[in-house]
Amino acid sequence: MKIPPFKEINSPNKNGYWINKKNGQAYGGAYISPLLIPNLERVEKGFKKALKDKKFINDLEEQLLNYIGVNTPILFSEELTKLAGGKNKIGKIFLKRTDLHHDSSHKPVNAFSSCYFAKHILKVKKIITETGASMNARAVAAACAKLNLECEVHIGAVDEKKVNLNRNITELYGAKIVVVHDSTATLLPAMASALRSWQSSPDAMYVVGSVAGPHPYPQMVRTWASIIGRIAKKQFKQMTGGAPSNLFAVCGGGSNLMSMAYPLLNEKTNIYAVESGGDGIKTGRHGATILGGGKMGILLGMKSKVVMHSSQIAESLTEASGLDFASVGPEVAYLHDIGRIKFLSSTDLEAKKTFLMCSKKLGILPAIEACYVIHSALKEIKKRKNPRETHLIHLCGSGESNVTRMLKFKRENE
Repeated sequence: MKIPPFKEINSPNKNGYWINKKNGQAYGGAYISPLLIPNLERVEKGFKKALKDKKFINDLEEQLLNYIGVNTPILFSEELTKLAGGKNKIGKIFLKRTDLHHDSSHKPVNAFSSCYFAKHILKVKKIITETGASMNARAVAAACAKLNLECEVHIGAVDEKKVNLNRNITELYGAKIVVVHDSTATLLPAMASALRSWQSSPDAMYVVGSVAGPHPYPQMVRTWASIIGRIAKKQFKQMTGGAPSNLFAVCGGGSNLMSMAYPLLNEKTNIYAVESGGDGIKTGRHGATILGGGKMGILLGMKSKVVMHSSQIAESLTEASGLDFASVGPEVAYLHDIGRIKFLSSTDLEAKKTFLMCSKKLGILPAIEACYVIHSALKEIKKRKNPRETHLIHLCGSGESNVTRMLKFKRENE
C-alpha cells in the first residue's frame, strides 16, 4: 500500500505557538529548565532534517507497514448502525480498527517513529518516556527492543496498579521501569519525572506519548501519528467516495484525536473529540479539560488549557488511565478555540456499560478509552438523524488490560 504523503497544514510559528488571530490567544511554546534547552534544540533540528530526508521517511513508513501493521482496516459496523437507528435514519457507522496494530493501540505509530528518528537521525542509544495506561510504555519498549535501544519508562504508582498486564509486557520487552510516587502518582507526575531524567541524560532522547510538552514535541508527535489518519482518509474515500461526514475520537492529551483528525482538517468533516466525564462534569470529579472549564496555564513545558481548582492544577479523575491528564495538547486547545473541533463527554459508568455492550454485541473488546467515544458517538449520531451521513469512529486500542476490572463490574451489576 502506498501511504499518502504528509502535508503540513496547521503549522505553529517559529517559537512553537498556535495563535488564534481573532483573540490573540497563543498555545504551545517551550517553558522549560534552561538545562533542557540544548536537548530540545537538538530534537527540533533533527526533526526538520528528518522531514526533508526522503530515504528516512520511506524507510520509516516501510517499517510502520511491515512491523506495526499500520494499514488496519476500516469496517462497516452493522451492529452500531442498528443501535443508532438504522442506516435509513442515521446513515452508516464505520470503525477504524487501530486496535489491530502490533501492540494493540494507536501508540506504536508515534512510539516506533520517535525511536527510529532517535536512532537514525539523532544517533542516540537511550530512550526515556512516560505512560498512563502503559500502552505508550509498551509500544516504546517494543520499539526499543527491535531497534536495540536502551529504554527507561516512568509510570505513576496508581496507574501501575490499574494496568498490570501492559506493565508486565513492558518489562518483558526489556524496559527499566521507574515507579513514580510523587503527588497524584498518575500520568502528570510521571511525565515530570521523565523530563527530570532527560535533563540528567543529554545523550538520550525523551519520547512523549501525546501531542503535549514543549515545542517541538506537539508538532512532531502529531506528524508521526498522522500516518494513521492519512491511511484512513484514503481507505474511507475508496469505500465511500469521500471523507466522512463525522469523525469521533477520544481525547486525553490528544495524540489519538490528532492521529485521525489532522489529515481531515481541510475537509468538511465534523470533528468530535470525546473527553472522560468521570462521575459527571458537574461533580468536579472528571478528566475533561475542555468541557470541565479548563483555564490557560503552563504545564509540562507548554501553554494550554489546564484543569484547575483555586488557581492550582487539579487531579484528573477518570476510570481510564490513558485519559488521566489534566490538560490537552496546545494544537488541540487551539483547534477548539477556533471552532474546528467540538467536544463531547461520556461518564465512567457509561464507558463501562459500553465495554460490556461491545463485548456482547460486537464481539470486540475495545480499550476502555475507546468506550467513551463509542458511547458519545452513538448519542450524537442519534441526534443528527441524517441518512446521507457517514460516521467514522476511531477504535484506538484493545481492552485486554481492562478485562479483570470490567469482568468484576459485570458480575457486580448482574
